[in-house]
Amino acid sequence: MLTRLRNVPTGKTQCMKKLLRRAAAVAATGFAPLAFVTIASPAVSHADCAWGEWWDPVASVCRPTGLVLPKDCTPGWWDPTINDCRPPLVPPPPP
Repeated sequence: MLTRLRNVPTGKTQCMKKLLRRAAAVAATGFAPLAFVTIASPAVSHADCAWGEWWDPVASVCRPTGLVLPKDCTPGWWDPTINDCRPPLVPPPPP
C-alpha cells in the first residue's frame, strides 16, 4: 500500500551537495566585483615610447634620451620640460 514515495535526504550525498552549492555561491560572490571592475573601468593609459625615449609625465610626451643634457643651474634647478633653469624654490638666506 504505497501511496507515495518521498525523496528523503540521506546523509553524506545531500550534505556534499549543499556544501558545493554554498561554495559556488561564495565563489560567485567573490568574483562578481572583479568582473564588474574589469568590464566597467576604463583602460589605463600607458606610455608607449619608442626605443631610446623616456616618458615625461608632466608634458605627457615621449622625449628622446641623451639629446637633452641638464644645464648647470647652481642657484636654482634645471627644468627638463622646458630645458632651462628655474629660480630656487626657497630663496637664499640673507647675508
